[in-house]
Amino acid sequence: MAAPPDPNRLGGLEWTRRTGGRLTPRERRRLLVAIAAGQVENLVGRAKLALGRRRSGAGAIDVRTFVAPDSPLAREAEAACAEQPAAVVGHSYRTWMFGLALSMLDRCELDRELFYCPALVHDYGLAAPVPGRDFTLGSAERALACATAAGLAPGEGGSMADAICVHATPGVTVDRDGALGCYIQSGAMVDGVGLRVSDVSAANVEAVLDAHPRGRGFKDEFVRLIRDEAGAVPKGRFALLVRCGFPLAVRFAPFAD
Repeated sequence: MAAPPDPNRLGGLEWTRRTGGRLTPRERRRLLVAIAAGQVENLVGRAKLALGRRRSGAGAIDVRTFVAPDSPLAREAEAACAEQPAAVVGHSYRTWMFGLALSMLDRCELDRELFYCPALVHDYGLAAPVPGRDFTLGSAERALACATAAGLAPGEGGSMADAICVHATPGVTVDRDGALGCYIQSGAMVDGVGLRVSDVSAANVEAVLDAHPRGRGFKDEFVRLIRDEAGAVPKGRFALLVRCGFPLAVRFAPFAD
């Protein structure tokens, strides 16, 4: 059994609590490399999409078969998700569906219940930025409250909180950061900027958008939230992403809204 991720690593729960999300110069340099790699990956993926090339095996997955867990934790997560602005609610459910589809394509096993909750509240703190405090802490605290209300063991709640905190870190890996955080990030990035969208079948993209429409003005609203967070934590991860052109990537995402 793999050891749990180190919560003190860059982007982990304890790192975020300790630093408030503020990056050191060395950490910024490390993330710049990961951001550049992500930009290249996105360009390659968009070229594949333009050529109609999808990853082998993507068509064998049918997101219409995805069923939300029937558990106290799932119900707590859904109630928490409903507290968010409508744009974030839709993004959260799409993150769950896209992330789960990618994990299946990658043959990476996920605890579906523990993935569902943090996927639905991973951006909970984004709607109300707090100066000097990374938004993922507010999201993690909401997930921990869901875990407590559902009677989960502290370790399970901690795993969800850590996954939420690390999902905003460019360059996450399953081996270092765990599957929960990686596929929250992957699902969110499909929806946010189209990263890895060529790894999702066209039928599945359509099905996800039918189930949870992006709505008019989603890109504008998402960019506003990102910029507000960057202003609240000027030395944080979203501030670095903004400086590297993340809002432009959102606006050029391959979705008509």
